[in-house]
Amino acid sequence: MSNVICRCHKVTEDEIINSIKEGAKTVEAVGEKTKAGTGCGGCKTKIQELINKNK
Repeated sequence: MSNVICRCHKVTEDEIINSIKEGAKTVEAVGEKTKAGTGCGGCKTKIQELINKNK
């Protein structure tokens, strides 16, 4: 079970990593694919960390 990164939209770390592997290279692009980071925005830093780690 993957950790939930975006609590607003219940998006998991695995879902975010998959979107990065599918070409999402920015926080905004991850949000377009998964909705992560499009609610309160509190997870944007973690999303960016995942992008940096999974380029």
